[in-house]
Amino acid sequence: MTLRLADVLADPDLGLRLVGGEPAALRQPVRWCAVTELADPRPFLSGGELVLTTGLSQTGEAAQRQFVARVAEGRAVGLGFGVGLSHVRIPAATLDQARATRLPVVEIPYSTPFIAVDRFVADRVLEEQYGRFADLLDEHDTLAKALLSGRGLGALITALHQILGAPAMVRDLYGRVLATAPATATWPAVPAGQSPDLPTVLPVSVEETVVAHLCCRRPRRSADVLPYAVSLVGLELARRQAELAGKRRLAGQVLEDLIRATIGPPEAERRLLPFGIRPEDEHALLVATVDDGRGLLSSPPMAGATTAVLNDCLVAVLEPGRSAREAATELGTYLSRRGDDVRVGIGGWYSGMNGLRWSYYEAHEAMTRGPGINERAQMSLSGLLLASEDVPLRDLARDVLRPLRDFDAAHAGSLVATLRAYLDADGSVVTVADRLIVHRNTVRYRIEQIERLTGRSLSRTADRVQLWLAMAAAHLD
Repeated sequence: MTLRLADVLADPDLGLRLVGGEPAALRQPVRWCAVTELADPRPFLSGGELVLTTGLSQTGEAAQRQFVARVAEGRAVGLGFGVGLSHVRIPAATLDQARATRLPVVEIPYSTPFIAVDRFVADRVLEEQYGRFADLLDEHDTLAKALLSGRGLGALITALHQILGAPAMVRDLYGRVLATAPATATWPAVPAGQSPDLPTVLPVSVEETVVAHLCCRRPRRSADVLPYAVSLVGLELARRQAELAGKRRLAGQVLEDLIRATIGPPEAERRLLPFGIRPEDEHALLVATVDDGRGLLSSPPMAGATTAVLNDCLVAVLEPGRSAREAATELGTYLSRRGDDVRVGIGGWYSGMNGLRWSYYEAHEAMTRGPGINERAQMSLSGLLLASEDVPLRDLARDVLRPLRDFDAAHAGSLVATLRAYLDADGSVVTVADRLIVHRNTVRYRIEQIERLTGRSLSRTADRVQLWLAMAAAHLD
């Protein structure tokens, strides 16, 4: 129980007497005692002290008033004045200034040494702190047992709610509520920390990355337990992440086998069914990546989707009825916290195992178009080739374009840029010249160099297709 000024006055052995102060002031907690004869004790006060003095340096009314004013300014809980030494009784100026500042004044008789008052306060404060420490250990034990009960995060938050005497909640970075107690508690739909109804919002980290927030309305008691609760929530979310990462690897392996056609549709159906992917349903795929892909396995689960990691990309298989655009926006927002150059591609809705493959190709092709969220385009044969992992197009592209890149590096040339502009312009020398701001004859000379170095003629359809595929595949690197 918190020590209050009334408790100090009530001890019969001390013999203290209240000579000035309002009754409400007696309910203020006493944090410590401070004995001083300094004219200005403020540098040594931090608030909540019972200041004890004999008034040795307070020989005049001005000094007495000034001392009381400074004690009140230091947020002391009261002034204990020892009589019988410097002053036979408490000076009238001291009492008058104390009334003006609403500072309680306690008369300490000559027979009561200051050390007795100090020891009484110290013993009671330490007793209170020890009791709170014991209570805190019990609360820690209660939370740990709740988490280990097998009922998971819900049991932990319920126990925390009972300890705090206030609603508590955990929500992830998507804003989804992972656990709340009581179940009937309502929470404002605003970002964490921006609502007066959520005065306590603590980040929960796993491997130095914030993955969720522990929120509670104003605790009525035991707020000291919150840091330990945060650590336990982090342990549970780390366990969930490890479990989810394992599932993502397994799902990614099945999807990779399906896309590479190393397993047939019947086997894929059997292996994907435990992940909730049914062949009769229509699914759309998202394919996403970020410049730092190390956090893909640990990203939180998405509502209405099965997620997997495939070839350094996060793949989300959306359930029927889930908005592909909203899911892509949600995923892009999360990945933007992990790095720059976030790319999300959206595939179409198809049923069956071959539908999963086709939606993946569409989403993968859309993802390669650049940063941001990219809708699917009508799939072409060239796009299908570029999306396929079985065809080593990137290696072939590097081999085809190596002579041009070597020439550009050695001579500060622009053959690669010229080839790209020529293919984009459908072979129009005039358009290329205008785009590169060079003479038409310069474009023709560069085309001759490209043909000589690559051994391919841009006037032949087959060679032009090969060079176009090489440029498109090289752009994916």
